[in-house]
Amino acid sequence: MTDEVIRGIGLAPSEAISFFRKKINMPSKRWGELEAQAHGTQFAVAGATSKALLDDFRVALNKALVEGTTLAEFRKDFDRIVQKHGWSYNGSPGWRSAIIYETNLSSAYAAGRYREMTTPEALDIYPYWRYRHHACEHPRPAHVAWDGMILPADDPWWNTHYPPNGWRCHCTVEPVSRRDLKRYNWTVSEAPPLEERPWRNPATGKTVMVPKGIDPGFQSNPGRDWLESEKSRATVRMTLDAQPKETMAPAERENFQKKQVQELLKVRSGMVEAGTASEPLQQALNVKTDSVRLSDETLGKNMAAHPEIEQVDYMRLPMLIADPVAILRDRKLTSVVVISRYAGQLYRTAIKRTVNGAELYLDTFFKFGVTDAQRLARNRGTLWGEVPAELSAKDQTKEK
Repeated sequence: MTDEVIRGIGLAPSEAISFFRKKINMPSKRWGELEAQAHGTQFAVAGATSKALLDDFRVALNKALVEGTTLAEFRKDFDRIVQKHGWSYNGSPGWRSAIIYETNLSSAYAAGRYREMTTPEALDIYPYWRYRHHACEHPRPAHVAWDGMILPADDPWWNTHYPPNGWRCHCTVEPVSRRDLKRYNWTVSEAPPLEERPWRNPATGKTVMVPKGIDPGFQSNPGRDWLESEKSRATVRMTLDAQPKETMAPAERENFQKKQVQELLKVRSGMVEAGTASEPLQQALNVKTDSVRLSDETLGKNMAAHPEIEQVDYMRLPMLIADPVAILRDRKLTSVVVISRYAGQLYRTAIKRTVNGAELYLDTFFKFGVTDAQRLARNRGTLWGEVPAELSAKDQTKEK
């Protein structure tokens, strides 16, 4: 699939990015270990068995979605990642990098588009969908036959035939209004009979039924699977209603915050209180609240940009926020950078306030070194505290 096809779908990237960022890493030895439905919620690269390797691919693909990285640019990232990890993979570099790039981007765009088209507002205006096949070097006869077919948006056929419907599939779906039907003299069809064939998965040995015209592994709708997962997560959505009162003892409140962050990492839905703002932090941002919030969207964004941050690091957020060593200016007046340290490691946390100053939110969170911290202090200016020139012997001790 060319970059033009991917970019030509007409999707504002926010939903596609959200789909990709909420996936959970799933190491795999070979293709087929993941069920078709799992691709809506799990991220896997066949043969990538380590978290570090998957993390690096996630960063490169996230960059492609956010910044519009081309296939040529992704191939440079692919070569760098392969060399860094000494990864042995099947196929030529050009073919394998294209498969990883195109499959992940096309499914993300399709899932994001599906989410946009299934909102109540969208369905009210566009109650029908039209299958579109785009010109390609090796067209699939079945996909060509479906081109132009219009079905109700809620037709079960879309559960198994919403594109992409195979490797390097170029097909898309476009919404259709009642006015479109009259304007172009289009008619709504009946879904073709669902003809399935048995396929034995070489990785699991299980035999599954796959619709004719669909490549094995693509017999599901990632967007629908993603939304179903979101609905399930919503039933355990973290809310601020259960947050601790300011009357709680600091140690008790910090322990509660730590448990809340741990739950958010598990359910990836909602918002929690991630820390208590110190007096200097409240003064630096001119707010009265001491509650620093963390949303699932921010968590997903940070995990995609900084996959090196482990769960244990996120669990330290309450302590790091409450006990900084320095507070630096940020590029915006409504945000500051909090510098904290733990066991020989410096952490950088950006915290922002709302325009009315009523709420505080964690924006970014990652590790960095003393030299970078000193440089940031010189460039931005220090509002409170002091960035250490070096870490002491006490700081260098390992955790017990």
